[in-house]
Amino acid sequence: MKKILSLIVLLIFIIFPENLYSKIKNSKISYANTDHVVDTEILFDEIYNIDISGGHFDATAEIMLTWDGDITAFTKKFGNKTIHGEKMEKFLKTVWYPEFLIANSTAARTTFYRTLSVENGKFELFEKFGSRLTIDAEMPRYPFGNLDLYMEISAYSGNIDQMLFKPGKIKIGHKDSDGHGHVVIKGNWTYVKSASEVQNRSSLNHGGKEKFSYLISHVEVVHDYWDSVQKIIFPVTAIIILSMLINFYFPLERDRATTAYWRFYGNWALFFAVPAYKFALQGEIPTTHYIGLIDFLFIFSLFIVTANLILAFTSHYYFIYDNPKKAIATENFIRKRFPFVALISFVGLLFFISRH
Repeated sequence: MKKILSLIVLLIFIIFPENLYSKIKNSKISYANTDHVVDTEILFDEIYNIDISGGHFDATAEIMLTWDGDITAFTKKFGNKTIHGEKMEKFLKTVWYPEFLIANSTAARTTFYRTLSVENGKFELFEKFGSRLTIDAEMPRYPFGNLDLYMEISAYSGNIDQMLFKPGKIKIGHKDSDGHGHVVIKGNWTYVKSASEVQNRSSLNHGGKEKFSYLISHVEVVHDYWDSVQKIIFPVTAIIILSMLINFYFPLERDRATTAYWRFYGNWALFFAVPAYKFALQGEIPTTHYIGLIDFLFIFSLFIVTANLILAFTSHYYFIYDNPKKAIATENFIRKRFPFVALISFVGLLFFISRH
């Protein structure tokens, strides 16, 4: 069984290729002709409620925006202090600063707090916020595979002639929180790597000719699949193997045609077990618009059980109605050839589904 599961996993990774960062365009951005270059740094405090079926996740994040500006008025009034609240809001009305929205958020972000300071001759605007983010949550080989949790930050206080984001570091949690029981990514997911990019995208302003800067952060996570293997893949694989073994170890002969009932009852039980088990696991399996690996395994298991039932009926019919040559030929097919037909069908269907 272990070898069979290993073979299935290997086939999945070969047939369902995955390249997360092929989606990153890495377009070349010229910063020479813009008024403000805004350096960015993003830190994710919490990533949770990752929902493949709904195509969204929740995040609590921190962002630091740094840009050149006239700091004279700030240093004269506040010195090297960090300001927030009413003082900060009043001061920001007197200077230009980068404003943004979360383009792939389902609603306006919740801002917990903001601060403003001057460091190394530049303004630093810090914000901590929370948001629910929509994503293209396609994961065809679930529970195996990686998922791109991305956040799209769009500038709106100026087009690309006035401001451009410059991608910086993407951090997952604070360093001093490591080892203190704080887990940033919740659920059966593990952090793999992160990256960021900047794109210039058109808006509806001025007939679509005006472009704005977008900062896109990518956090790649991998699903911890062992729980799903135990709950889904192992039982479904067991159903397929049991159905094959029932027909193999209960051969029919002219004088032993009654053993067909073992085949009938066994495969009938497995036939009804497949949809019943999928219904019982409804909360565990993501609902998608495409046929994923889990859907394929349930479809294939039902196909094998149905095929074994039909072969059992056929063999029994030939023995009962005195056609031993065809009955023996059917039995030989069941025992010697059908396992190879099933394996070829598995690989072929898996390849077909992965390409559609």
